[in-house]
Amino acid sequence: MDAATGKILYQKDAELRLPPASTTKIVTAIVTLESGHKPGESLKVSKTATRVPASKLYLRPGQNLTIEDLLYAILLASANDASMVLAEGIGGSVEHFAELMTQKAHEIGATNSHFTNPHGLTAPDHYSTARDLAILFRYAMKNPTFREIIQTKISSVNSSVLVRKKTVARRISVRNHNRLLWNFDGAIGGKTGYTLAAQKCFVGAVVRNGVTLIVSILGARDQWGDTKKLLEYGFDNYPILKAGIQSGRGTSSDQPRVRPEGVAALIVTPQQEDEPKSANGYVVQIGSFRERDRAESLLKQFTEKGFDAFVERTPLSQGETTYRVRIGPYPELLQAQQTAQKIFDNGGQQALILPAQSPRQTGGGDPSSF
Repeated sequence: MDAATGKILYQKDAELRLPPASTTKIVTAIVTLESGHKPGESLKVSKTATRVPASKLYLRPGQNLTIEDLLYAILLASANDASMVLAEGIGGSVEHFAELMTQKAHEIGATNSHFTNPHGLTAPDHYSTARDLAILFRYAMKNPTFREIIQTKISSVNSSVLVRKKTVARRISVRNHNRLLWNFDGAIGGKTGYTLAAQKCFVGAVVRNGVTLIVSILGARDQWGDTKKLLEYGFDNYPILKAGIQSGRGTSSDQPRVRPEGVAALIVTPQQEDEPKSANGYVVQIGSFRERDRAESLLKQFTEKGFDAFVERTPLSQGETTYRVRIGPYPELLQAQQTAQKIFDNGGQQALILPAQSPRQTGGGDPSSF
């Protein structure tokens, strides 16, 4: 499917209803981000949330976490307990939140999906399709917050609890389950999933030479092998596949098998000229730190290499601040993608591409940008 036009590049069983496992959390994040609640708002962990099976952070009743940290927990560490906290805190109940998930999915165009929980553990009447998950992921990637979180390799979340009238803080490290961020050229984010019923699932995006492919795969035995084969096939044959779509020829019957039987999968590519543009252009983010000194050090490294880098200071909850080292802005997405590719080629560092939120005010390398 072409993500901009709805046409498919490669598919097999893309409409087959299957358990989506933790790829469900893409929808949990969408509903949360569009709920009107602020990222810094704190939600309390209930006993019910702590009883959900792993994977999880092993949160304790009474702990408080911000919505932003809970989003990092579900999208990186796939924490089921964090998903429950979001559902209860935003939807009032898991049941109502699941209704909101299904409603939102149908509004987006994923009409062959139905959700009964926010985490994706196997349940009756909880299903999606490879096509629907690609539609949902493409939609989610248009949200700058989702896009930034899903591209993060390692982060930490903070929790607090009141003990004998004293606030006790706890920091929990979270690592992204998406292996492509470490070992696949151009990976810009994705969500994994696994249950015994669902087997291995993945939906994600990769950018190369200005072309973005979205891959969605359910029921896989060799999750990463199948995903990489699909993506390499898509990139290697992209001109032929695109020409076939434009001429109205079939898209799957004459294509070689690139995955095992029984797996529902498809490849999507947004046409660059049809993608909505950011009004303020795009920035390439090369680092995000809580410590100003680390941001200044990275800023110096990249300005000395000739990059027009700057630091954006962003206040967080509980009086904390994050310092994001960025390059740009660029008026066109392709320019930002080329810069990110250059950074990767020169040092193996995976940069993030984000819509610029406002016109840049400070000059490159100016420490006053803090």
